[in-house]
Amino acid sequence: MDQTVSLIGSPVCEIENSLNMKETIYRRSIQDTVRIKGIGLHSGKEVNLIAHPAPSGTGIVFEYRKGQEKASISAELSNVVDTSNATTLGDGLHRIQTVEHLLAAVYALGLTDLILEIDAVEVPIMDGSSLPFLQALESAGIVEYPEIVEPIYVQNPLWVVDGDKYLVLLPSQELKVTYTIDFNHPLLKGQNITISLDREKIKQEILPARTFGFLKDVEALQARGLAMGGSLDNAIVLTQDGYLNQQLRFENECVRHKILDLFGDISIAGRPIIGHYLASKAGHALDISMAKLVMSSVTGDEISKYKSRRTPLFKRKAAVV
Repeated sequence: MDQTVSLIGSPVCEIENSLNMKETIYRRSIQDTVRIKGIGLHSGKEVNLIAHPAPSGTGIVFEYRKGQEKASISAELSNVVDTSNATTLGDGLHRIQTVEHLLAAVYALGLTDLILEIDAVEVPIMDGSSLPFLQALESAGIVEYPEIVEPIYVQNPLWVVDGDKYLVLLPSQELKVTYTIDFNHPLLKGQNITISLDREKIKQEILPARTFGFLKDVEALQARGLAMGGSLDNAIVLTQDGYLNQQLRFENECVRHKILDLFGDISIAGRPIIGHYLASKAGHALDISMAKLVMSSVTGDEISKYKSRRTPLFKRKAAVV
């Protein structure tokens, strides 16, 4: 079940002159088709993912193909059907689970138009980070279209709350994250980071961070036939007082992975959302709730134009929420 989340924040939105933007952002796709193969975290079975170039205005679309069964599911907020443990997209009949690691790589590369053909109901876990997806997509080459993507800059604080968990978005002209995790574990008690980010820093400082879990939870899940693909090859596994893994990629790799999840989830909004994110014990439910809150705070005129995905966006202005 999804968490119950309170949505709080100012709905005020106005338009900022595009000349105040630091850079112009254009729609992007990959140049060539690229194949990615891995195993599903829960099924433990092989998953084949093929990323195809797509015309400007297509958006990010998952194409499920399994025998005669077919489905097309766009990465849009209205298609998010579950946020417990991972982010799941669905169309009412079909679901694609654990999309956030792949979408974080898509976000870091600025890709806006992509067809993702998949033969399973979950994206492969790879090494537990976004790095394999980043490397695969980069190897396909990047194509830039003339159509412009409009970033959203928050003008007023926005926040979503669930008990003692929260995600706040403050006005900032740069993308910045302050994140705290607080698990009942000596190594994860109050682990935190504050970091200013751009695309290159996201690639280097965030995307290599692997997912993490607790040994006792993994054993319980596998006893129920879940997490059958989980191993030290694709996750950081914590014991009662330490790590099973011999080496970490970052001293604070776990909290960095939570930022990876945040960007993968927020990317589903379809537009860059710029501000200073303040998160404490947040997760997929709060991430998606924040994205929905931001998009609902943009003026009706802007929302109407944004939803016309196939209309070229020339000489458009950035929205300020």
